[in-house]
Amino acid sequence: MTMKTTLILLCLAAGLTTAPLLKAEPQTTTTTTVTSGTWTEVPKDYDGDYYFYNKQYYHGGKHETGDFEWEGKHYKDRYEHEGKWIYGGEWKHHDRIRVERDK
Repeated sequence: MTMKTTLILLCLAAGLTTAPLLKAEPQTTTTTTVTSGTWTEVPKDYDGDYYFYNKQYYHGGKHETGDFEWEGKHYKDRYEHEGKWIYGGEWKHHDRIRVERDK
């Protein structure tokens, strides 16, 4: 066996022994909008997505879907507000409510 062949085999063997140590990260989807804040109710003229948690409507910021663990529980999504992650809410869409005016 040549030195080159020996080196290749050693590199392959090293790669195979460390392969089980690699952990695949879950696939995530991220949604980010420019302005962020909270509402106690969604404005009628708002057209967009929000995160509902603890009687608050969060808009803007960053929403991610995937498989997240927080305090021993698994969640399918999370929302970042003011640098902190919120778990256990619902990501929803709100269509603008059009008000008919008297003519």
